[in-house]
Amino acid sequence: MKTLIFGGSGQVGTALKKRFHLNRDVQIVERQEADFSRLQTIEKLVNEVKPTHIINAAAYTSVDQAELEEDLAYQVNATAVSVLASCAKKYGALLVHYSTDYVFDGLEKRPYKEEDETNPATVYGKSKLKGETYIQSTGCRFVILRTSWVISAIGKNFIKTILKHALNKDKLKVVNDQIGAVTSAELIGQVTEDLIKRDAVTQVDSGIYHLCSSGKGSWFDVAVYAIKRASEKGISLRCSASNVEPVSSDEYPTRAKRPSNSRLNTEKLQRIITNPIPTWKKCVDGTIDELIIKDFLK
Repeated sequence: MKTLIFGGSGQVGTALKKRFHLNRDVQIVERQEADFSRLQTIEKLVNEVKPTHIINAAAYTSVDQAELEEDLAYQVNATAVSVLASCAKKYGALLVHYSTDYVFDGLEKRPYKEEDETNPATVYGKSKLKGETYIQSTGCRFVILRTSWVISAIGKNFIKTILKHALNKDKLKVVNDQIGAVTSAELIGQVTEDLIKRDAVTQVDSGIYHLCSSGKGSWFDVAVYAIKRASEKGISLRCSASNVEPVSSDEYPTRAKRPSNSRLNTEKLQRIITNPIPTWKKCVDGTIDELIIKDFLK
């Protein structure tokens, strides 16, 4: 069994690297080794490794910037993905690919199921949906994991941003009308490893699966909880949880429209994975612990 992982330097890629780094049958590559804007480098690498499993953690994830760099977003999130899928088909490999809740418009009132109609409202969401479509059209074996609100101790994400602001500001304003569940890169890495191990024994059924933490909350709820927990864990913050003010999305305009509802129904995935999915609060706790250990808040 040989596994080839793309995107080793991002949030999810770093979590995968931590899980697979001692496995000699796993090769992890970063952007300089496989630039998704240069498709020939992808094919060349896959042809050299001839993997049984391909994990794609590489993506264009700047939601607002994608509105200005549409061609690049589609190149990375769709065109390059189609090349990976064709390579997976060629070698009979399982392709594990990460997608997003942005393939939906966020107007539904309940958690989205895999079979619900997609209707992305942003370039980012449209490019990710096109990538999903390309994968399915090749006929390769695949698992598409749609996730949402990814957090970790590295990279740019909400937990790091809100805690850094809380270190330096007395008061914060945070949106309270967007609902979802922050999902740690560590959880995504754990589920991915579980699926790869399971597939080596009994092939996992190809399909789209939703992966996010359990429970729900607004960005405001997450901010208040994170500040409380960080304070309890000994981090000295200028802004207390009581000084976080809820505001509407209209008061915090962004170039790309955010979904009001980012909740994903994970029942389909939970039927095939080993461990129960933790709550979003546990994901926040784990991320804060790692930030403290690595002193990443300074």
